[in-house]
Amino acid sequence: MSASLTLDRKKIDKALNLWAKLSAEEQAREIRKSGRALAVRLANQTQPYGLNAQARKKGENAVLDDIASITKPLSRQWMDQAILFKQLDPAAFRRRFTNKDGKVWLEEEDVELNSSSIKRFHQSMRNKGDGRTRRAGQGDLNIGRHTAANRGFILQVQQQKYIKETQRKVGIAKAGWAECASRLGGFESVKGVGSIQNWLQKLISKYGSGSVVISNKYVQLTNSIPWIGRALSRSALRKSLDIQRETLAKSVIAIVKHNSKKAGLA
Repeated sequence: MSASLTLDRKKIDKALNLWAKLSAEEQAREIRKSGRALAVRLANQTQPYGLNAQARKKGENAVLDDIASITKPLSRQWMDQAILFKQLDPAAFRRRFTNKDGKVWLEEEDVELNSSSIKRFHQSMRNKGDGRTRRAGQGDLNIGRHTAANRGFILQVQQQKYIKETQRKVGIAKAGWAECASRLGGFESVKGVGSIQNWLQKLISKYGSGSVVISNKYVQLTNSIPWIGRALSRSALRKSLDIQRETLAKSVIAIVKHNSKKAGLA
């Protein structure tokens, strides 16, 4: 996905009329400044929403909930039992994993997972449209059958390791916009939005996917993360662009007024 900040005649006509009164240096500075601010705005709007530690925690909790909803962590003893019953007595599997209150905590359809297969299983449980994880046992409403195995069972230590590995990737989609900001001047705070904080900055070197094209008339920001369309809505993108266009227009008008006053023309 790319976001282009252009001088839109319909929305900032007055600023466009004044744009030519800026020096080439002022034009270049304003385009770069606006592009950087737009990158920060887009990073803020990309899921998980926000730039601070709370946004990171929100994303980490979502990862935890997703993985916990489709996997059952087992001790080594219970893992061995599950594998044994799967192989030798599948008909008794459900009975073996039903407690005294009648609650079934492992089903015949549940599949054995390990460190090598849990990522693939997790991905298979994601909806292609929005990337969200289907809850264990969720049926296909069209045919009334499961679209994937109910759930996976896995050693608890392996589940926790995978959760932590996945949580470390929270914010990857934001990192593309953060890299754009870094190319245009840095991570400083944008009024009403905030700044790109250290936890996001650290993701750039490993996961950064942002690029910038800039001229004296526009700046184009591109975030090449494949799932950016799911992490940033079109409405949020348009809103960020509109706000930044208006901010640029106000800045252009202010510069021209300042220059005129300085020259004794106002």
